[in-house]
Formats: sequence, structure tokens, C-alpha cells
Amino acid sequence: MKSLSLLIAACLSTAATTNSNAQTTPAPKAAPAAKKSTARTPARVAAKPAPLPAADTEKERAELARDRQQVEQLRATTLGLIRLMIEEGVVDMEKVVPMLDPASREQLGTIAPKRRAPPPAAAGKVERGDTGAAPPVAPTEEGVPPKPEMVDADSQTASTSRRKAPKTVRIPYVPDVVKEEIREEIKQEVLAQAKSERWAEPGTLPEWLDRIAWEGDMRLRYQGESFDGNNISPSDYGQAVDLDPFNPSLSNTRHDEALWRIRVRIGMLAKLSERLGAGFRIATGTTDNPVSTNASLGRGRDRQGGLQLTLDRAYLKWDPLPWISASAGRMPNPWFWPTDLVWDEDLNFEGLAASVRPQVAERATVFATAGAFPLQIQASNPDVPDPQDKWLFGVQAGGEWTGSDGLRVKFGAALFDYQNIEGRPNPATSNPSVAPGPNDWSRPFYRQKGNSRFNINQNTLSPTTVQMGLSSKFRLINLGGELDFVVFDPFVVKFGGDYVKNIGFDAGEIRARTGTNLEAQTDGYQAKITLGRDAIRALHDWQVFFGYRYLERDAVLDAFTDSDFNLGGTNTKGFFIGGFYGLDRNAAIRIRYLSADAITPFAVSGANLPLSIDVLQADLNVRF
Repeated sequence: MKSLSLLIAACLSTAATTNSNAQTTPAPKAAPAAKKSTARTPARVAAKPAPLPAADTEKERAELARDRQQVEQLRATTLGLIRLMIEEGVVDMEKVVPMLDPASREQLGTIAPKRRAPPPAAAGKVERGDTGAAPPVAPTEEGVPPKPEMVDADSQTASTSRRKAPKTVRIPYVPDVVKEEIREEIKQEVLAQAKSERWAEPGTLPEWLDRIAWEGDMRLRYQGESFDGNNISPSDYGQAVDLDPFNPSLSNTRHDEALWRIRVRIGMLAKLSERLGAGFRIATGTTDNPVSTNASLGRGRDRQGGLQLTLDRAYLKWDPLPWISASAGRMPNPWFWPTDLVWDEDLNFEGLAASVRPQVAERATVFATAGAFPLQIQASNPDVPDPQDKWLFGVQAGGEWTGSDGLRVKFGAALFDYQNIEGRPNPATSNPSVAPGPNDWSRPFYRQKGNSRFNINQNTLSPTTVQMGLSSKFRLINLGGELDFVVFDPFVVKFGGDYVKNIGFDAGEIRARTGTNLEAQTDGYQAKITLGRDAIRALHDWQVFFGYRYLERDAVLDAFTDSDFNLGGTNTKGFFIGGFYGLDRNAAIRIRYLSADAITPFAVSGANLPLSIDVLQADLNVRF
């Protein structure tokens, strides 16, 4: 309504202005009969225009007449529109009349709006004072009441007898100005939505692609493996460790080797909503090795057709609050692990994990994580009627504090409990050379080397059919921490350390179950110092590190510890040293040297034989 009133005022103002200009512009006169002197009154001479030629005078008269005609047409059209809108009840006459000039008011006169039937909801009701007559009309400015509108008797009868009136369908009148406003509002809403969802922007991607992040890396590695010439031989190692000299688990102990390896990983992280996300990653490697994604070039019999890819990760992540998180599937390591003493860097976990990380002070947070992970689920069969599922349950708690000067301290304490991981002897009545024993499920699904083992078939009808099971149970206490501080910006010094102890080792229980006497070797620790950039991202970024490692035979499960130091496993000690150097943005080399010796030598025929393995790695890493 406001827009419509403004439109009417503008039209009338334009008409009035144009008419005024047309009336006040002096009409050109014919040439004067006698030329008057203007020497005494120069101002008057300047105020009077010089007479125009006759041809120009006639032309201007015609233009002025045409302008007057257009102005009168515009005035008549505008007043007709106003009259129609007053009659239809679109505008109120009392609000329109003050906007008009006196001539327009006189021409418009007094108009009474048409009577309209009341809404159907009022049918059959007569309000107090309602006689069916037309409402009074305000007098005009001249003080003369307007002529009453004629209403026939039939109309009065219809207005007072609502129950007999037919149902009225009303179609509201929407002025063109209002329609245009509605069109403009809808247009702006559509344009805003198109802009937010990028409908019409060339060269842009759909909105859902903004919620997906890709990650990937590739590593080319040269690996040189050096073995001491006095090391235990593979057959002696098989006799001392595997109880089978003809099928040793370590095939080379004395001959140096050079390997060329490649690792490729490509993953995606998707933000499904504000709280739910998903991730997956594909990598080189094999499905039977959980701690390595390397592929050795030229080593496989079937590698000429290409390398094998595996689904390395596939999980969902739920974050109901900024400090609460839960993941399910095959996920990254959920624990705080400052070194690779307990967990290899390539190890992923299958199962469920949840963590909380509330902030307790301005620079301090605490965290707690719990998880359950199936390790080996086996179906029963007639030969193995009651296999026990193997699980890992873990809890960890800790805290982190960050100082204003770049100092950071983080620590954690964890308990990792492996269920049904130890070997179970097969009964004396079973014959493993003919059929699997009922406890064959207790053999480890994967191992590296180092843990104490025994032959689960030693008391059966076929003791020479050797199948090895773990001697000890594993329940680990793990303490870890990190300390970072800035020495001179942007270079930092980092200290990291881990300590682990297997409190599940019980010599008496092992003797009763396996018939062997074992000395407890259940401790391990590792320390590392790093100097340089916190992360290698650009050209000339650098970092150097040095560390020492000591890991006894049954301190951790040898299947999951670092696979590079000592070529994997436990019962090892030694040092490692190396560094990174940035070659370009997201490209760097790493060189490291790892020197390992056995803690406990291997007793064979009354002699204690060593096992020393040194590894040199040169890596070219790129990220994309």
C-alpha cells in the first residue's frame, strides 16, 4: 500500500510540474511594432528575450500544445486510476486527497467505495447497530455531504438476510506494484540460493565436494640390511626358537641384502554433517601383514602384472561435541604413542574406540580413550568345535599442557589387555598329523620374532607336527610422554619416551600350561630426541633425531611393534639415528640408520649365539 501511494504521488507530481512549466513558459510573441530603446534600463533588456522569427514561434506553439495535451491525458489517467482504487476499496480517499493539488481535488470530487458483502463467517449474524444501510461518508473539504450511493431493495434484502445469500468467492486484488515487489523478493531469494550452491558460477565444483578432502603420499625406499657374520644360522635359529630346524621362521641371518621398495597411499576424508564423518584409505602391501604397507620391487613371483593394493582404512567418526569423539571400523591408531615401542607406525586398528578431551584450564586439557578390537574371529567346525575369539581391550588417560613460550608437555598411562592370545596345548588324544587339533585356533595369526613360544602338539599322538603358540599372556602397562620447547624460532627440541611392562607374564601359570620354565623378560623402554622443524613442508626444512631402544622378549606382543628396527620383533636393543631434509614443497628425503643386537643370545648345543642386524634406509617422500 505504501509503494502504491508513492507511485500515485509521483505521477501527480510529474503531471503538475509539467503542466506548470507549460503554463509559465512565456509564449513567443509576434515581432513588435516599434523597437523600444533599452539604453536607460539594461537590466530589463537582459530580462526580456529577443523576439523570435515567425517560423520558430509557430513551431514552439505546436510543441507547447502537444505538451499540454500529454499532460492532460496523464492527469486524466492518474485521476481515473485513483477513482477506481477508491471505489474498489484499495486506497482510502482521506489519505489520497491531501496529496492532490486543488484542481485535481475538484476534478476528482467525492467518491464512495462500493459496498462489499461481509465474510462468509459472519453470515446469519447482525452486529449491534447494523441496519444494512450504507456506512456514512465523510463530507468533502467544501463541507457538502457527498451524494449517497443508490442501493436497491434487493441488495438491502440480501445484506440483511445472510442465510439466503449464495456463498461468495472473493479474489483479492493485487496491484501491479505489489506484484513487482513480490517478483523481486523471489528473484533475490533464488539468486541467493544459486550463489550459495554455485548454480551459475563457471569453473566451480558442486557444494558437496567442499566437504571431501583427499590425502595421499608416495615413498621410494632403498633398504640395505647388514648381518653379522657370527650370527646364529637359520637352521640353528629354527631349532632354538621354532623347535623345527627344517622350517625356520628367519630365513637369512648372515648374508647382506639390498631391497628397493615402494609405498603408495591414497585416502579420503568426508564431512557428512557437522557431527558425522567418514574416511578410507587404499595402500600397497599385503593382507597378511598388519605392520607394513611396503612392496618390494622385483621380489614377488607374480609382480610383473602389478603391485597389490589393500583397503588400509575404512571407518566412520562421530563427534557429538567438540571434546567427544567415537570411531568405528578400520581406523588410525587411537592411542597416544610417543614412540613405536608398542605400536608400529603403519598399524591400523579394527573395532570401536571412543575418547574425551575436555579443557580444564586455559592451556591444559585432559584426555581419556577406550577401545575394543577383535584380533582373530574364527568359525567353529567339527575339528575345532569351540574356538575362542581373540580381542584387545584398552584404556588410556593423560593430559597436555602448553605454555606461552612454546613449551608443551604431554603424558599418558595405558592398560592394554589381550584376551585368549596365549597358546593352548592340544589334548593327548588328538592326532594333528591326521586332523587339526581342537586348540589349533590358539596359534598366533601373525608374528614377527622374539616372543617365547611352545609346541601346542607336544603331548599329542604326533608331537613332531610342530605348531607354535605363545607361552605368555599379555597385559601391558604403558607409560609415555613428550616434551617440546622452542630453542630458536622456528626450530624446536622434542623429547619422547615410552616404558612398557607385561604384567600378564606368570611363570607358574606358564609352567602348568606349557611344561616349560621361563625367566621373566617383560620390560621395555625407548627414548628419542629430535631437533629442527616441527614438520617438514618446504625447501630446506630440516630435522635430525637420535634414539635408543631396549625391548625384552615378552615385554610386548612382537606382532605389533616396529617392523624396521631389528627387522621387527622383540628381544632387541640398540640405537637409531637419522634426519629429514626438505627438497621442495611437500617433498623430502629421510635417511636413518638402525643398529640392533639381541638382548638374550640363543643357546644352541651349549653355545650362546648372537643375532645382530643393522638397517640403512634412504627414503624419498612426497605428499599430495
